[in-house]
Amino acid sequence: MSKLSKPKRINKRDYCRVLATETLPYETPIIFSNEGLYNNVSRLRQATGVKKVILDGVITGEAAPKFSPTNPHSFKIRKNSLEFRRLALIHPTSQWRIKNFYEKYENLILHFCALSSASIRAPKRVAATFYTKTSWENINKYKNGSVAGTETDRYTKYSPSFFAYRGHDRLYKFFDSRDFLDLEKTYGFLWTLDVSKCFDSIYTHCMSWAVKDKEFTKAHVDIDSTFGQAFDTVMRHANHNETNGIVIGPEVSRIFSEIIFQAVDRRAFARLNHSYKLVFGSDYEIRRYVDDVFIFAKNEVSAKTVYECYSDTLITFNLHTNVAKSVRLSRPFFTKKSRITRDISAKANEFFDKFIEDVDGVSRVVPKKIFYPWKLTRSFIDVVKAVCSYNDVTYDDVSSYLISAFTERVKKLANTSLDPGDTEAIENYRDSSLVLLDVLFFLYSVAPAVSSSYKLATSIIVLLRFSERNLGDYKETVKQRIYDLANSFLSQRKDDGQAAVEGFTWLEASNVLLAIRELGSNYLLPESTVKSLFDDGRAFSYFDIVCGLFYVRKEPVYRSLRRSLVKAADTKLRNLSNIFTDSEKAHLFLDMLTCPYIYHTQRRRWVERLYDQMRLGKPSESELAEFIACTTEDYWFVNWTEVDLLNSLEKKELKRAY
Repeated sequence: MSKLSKPKRINKRDYCRVLATETLPYETPIIFSNEGLYNNVSRLRQATGVKKVILDGVITGEAAPKFSPTNPHSFKIRKNSLEFRRLALIHPTSQWRIKNFYEKYENLILHFCALSSASIRAPKRVAATFYTKTSWENINKYKNGSVAGTETDRYTKYSPSFFAYRGHDRLYKFFDSRDFLDLEKTYGFLWTLDVSKCFDSIYTHCMSWAVKDKEFTKAHVDIDSTFGQAFDTVMRHANHNETNGIVIGPEVSRIFSEIIFQAVDRRAFARLNHSYKLVFGSDYEIRRYVDDVFIFAKNEVSAKTVYECYSDTLITFNLHTNVAKSVRLSRPFFTKKSRITRDISAKANEFFDKFIEDVDGVSRVVPKKIFYPWKLTRSFIDVVKAVCSYNDVTYDDVSSYLISAFTERVKKLANTSLDPGDTEAIENYRDSSLVLLDVLFFLYSVAPAVSSSYKLATSIIVLLRFSERNLGDYKETVKQRIYDLANSFLSQRKDDGQAAVEGFTWLEASNVLLAIRELGSNYLLPESTVKSLFDDGRAFSYFDIVCGLFYVRKEPVYRSLRRSLVKAADTKLRNLSNIFTDSEKAHLFLDMLTCPYIYHTQRRRWVERLYDQMRLGKPSESELAEFIACTTEDYWFVNWTEVDLLNSLEKKELKRAY
């Protein structure tokens, strides 16, 4: 496990930071972020001309013709080989309202998230510092720039969340904690409780019930100045005024649900004490990670009582237990997943020891001589197969963990500078790089996942830049292997990787495509392969268009595909009557205005259409020319010209707070 760096300072009063940490889902294309939005709203008061019109109309909503709830851009990604997750990209205007809500109610958010001792992931204060993994600092030399323009900007914008949290940022850390061992010493039984389709089922008015008594809320339903009703309103504004369900993905949704679940905790504890004489901390204890509930009890009767009482309390908030996913354990508390993780971790370490030697145990490793690279690769793949077969699990259960472990080894391997004259060392680094790539792509191909795509992309880019600097002529060997492996994955998966699901976004493929763009113009994929990743017979989505344009750029070989992508964007932006409420249209509009691969005349037409919708006179030629000239710097969600994907990937890892 990587150690943490020294703490980085954060500007606690910078509420625009909410836009960088609280309002986006984690699973998005590598090139997508709110960095540009943050930069633009931070300079809101200095904006003039076309920029001011856009900010007032599409971002803050102050100059929009009509104030209405917004419609998020919903998209689906694979959860596993059979299931999907539905995520939401909130309209910029709703994101702005969430930022204002945090600014006004930050203290009450903290208050209502501090009322239950059962929660092991809850805000405790506004973040003042944050930590990064030292493994990222080890590879800073391979970055094209800092994570942000300045160190101050970096620490201001890219902390994992607006709040600092108590407890654990990942559930597996709870199972490895002293608290879990102490609970196992005290209690002989562990029952788990799973809430069925939690975020989809949350009734937004429950927020008022959670922070006030339900009878009080119903008697004062017209009062909209309370915290609960204000939070309810801002969440409904982001979700087309829906009361059933909240948007899935952004951190603000987890905070919304946390407040509701803390109310469930408190009411369940009170009922158990009053009606069943079961005392929290004595007869039983509960640990809850967002909507995952773990019940520890001294006997099965108590565990059953707590389970039933908690389930019944959930119903009062219109939430229900998924009985099929509940697990009942007696000591020792060792799940099948824990056993598999331990087994596969030991096998991975044995594999690494065969061709990699630790230097200091933390930041750097040195490769050994590999006599038969393919034999070594195949031996580990066979081991993985054996572990999966023995435990009756699929690759889905081990792939993400292994890809993460291999990526950390890649960072350590690249944390060196080689002597150009040391031929033997260079050959060892070449061979070890190829073995790592072969295994990484195998693990990813058999069980692709969006979270793993960020790890694989990190390994690709680090090894590319490392080989460019250190491997001399062998750099082309590494490049060719990356190209061949990626091309094989994308070509073979194009027929079965797409899903017959409305709104599906194939991020597992898009992120690999974006990462291998770093190979340069000499290693471009066939146009048919690139097109197949986005074109499945349905209209191009926002993510399809920006990822496609980022890859094809102005390369002549992709002329036809580029025209199709621009045409698809223009079709979506032909009618801007709903740009003030439609999230996909707002995001697409802003990114197309700054895209250097689209003619200025087309971008000017889109600006003029916005002015028409805002009932404004057309901007002057000088205003348009000034705006277009600044678009390469004043980007919104995709930095088309100066993006360093390694920086983007570090930000992704920082933000993985759930």
